[in-house]
Order: sequence, then structure tokens, then C-alpha cells
Amino acid sequence: MSAYLRRQILIERMNELENSGKDCKGCSGTCCTYEANSMMVTPVEAVELVDYLKANHLFDEELKIRLLETVAKYRLDQSFGNGKRSFIRRTYTCPFFNHKELGCPLPREVKPFGCLAFNAHDVEKKAGEFCFSEKEVLEKRELGSVEEVALNFELKEKYSLNWDKTPLPLALLDFFKS
Repeated sequence: MSAYLRRQILIERMNELENSGKDCKGCSGTCCTYEANSMMVTPVEAVELVDYLKANHLFDEELKIRLLETVAKYRLDQSFGNGKRSFIRRTYTCPFFNHKELGCPLPREVKPFGCLAFNAHDVEKKAGEFCFSEKEVLEKRELGSVEEVALNFELKEKYSLNWDKTPLPLALLDFFKS
């Protein structure tokens, strides 16, 4: 299955909302910043993004530096917990946000699933007040991707990944090692 087909239901939902005037065009992008972003990706999402970045000559030292800066600034590589439980999910500003221009330079065909499901739901509000993750669309997407579980397992083995889901910057950095 192609990267686009894996995201098709999410992209169609985004398009539907945009066609009704509910889009991100006039927003400052709060969902991509440390105020709201805690995006984690699976191996499939990471590999598809790495393939895109490599094909477009964007998987380079400049990206690696941005990723390392993001990890350090938001301490994404440190585990916090109470001795019994680790609190892994942390907020951070996406290393692709405001890269060269306002917004995300990544095409929808390779964006993380969670990014695609986080949508505007009001025509007039433009500061993220009525934006939220459409979990039901994410769940529907997962139902249609049974082979994805096996593919994630294969990719973990192939690239020696020790995670099922991890923050986007950490995931991409793992591919600089391989």
C-alpha cells in the first residue's frame, strides 16, 4: 500500500473541512508548537517520511541539526517518571514548523497520521481554539490497515528500532544512524 493510500481517509477528511472553509490557512500554527504538539510516529510513518526527505535531498546535515536541537531543547530523549511509570509523551515544536515559511513544508502524503487528523472545526476562529484531533477518523484508518502491524514489525527488525511509537525528531534521528 502506498503512503498516500495509507493516509487517504485522513486527507479526504481534511479536504472536506477545507472545502467548507475550515482550514489552517490563517492560523499561527499552535498545533505544531510546544503549546499543543506531542506528535509520535510509528516506524511506517517514519520510513515514508525519510524516503520523501531523501528523494527531495532534504535528509541532510541541516535537518539533523534541527532534529538534535529539538530533542535537546524539549528533552525528548529523557525519560521522566515516578519510579513505577514513565511519562514519555512530551510537547515540542515540530522541527518542520516554520522551516522556510509559515506552516509545514511536508506534503500530506507523508505527514504523520496524527498531524492529518488534527483539524480546524470553525470557519471564523484562527488561533487554534476549535482545532482538535479526530480520533474516530484515525481509528477508522487503522481498521483499514491490518497489514500495517506486520509492516511496522518488519521495519523495526530491519532498522533495529526499539520503539513502536516515538516523537518524530527521535524517529528521524534513528535513520541518520542506519
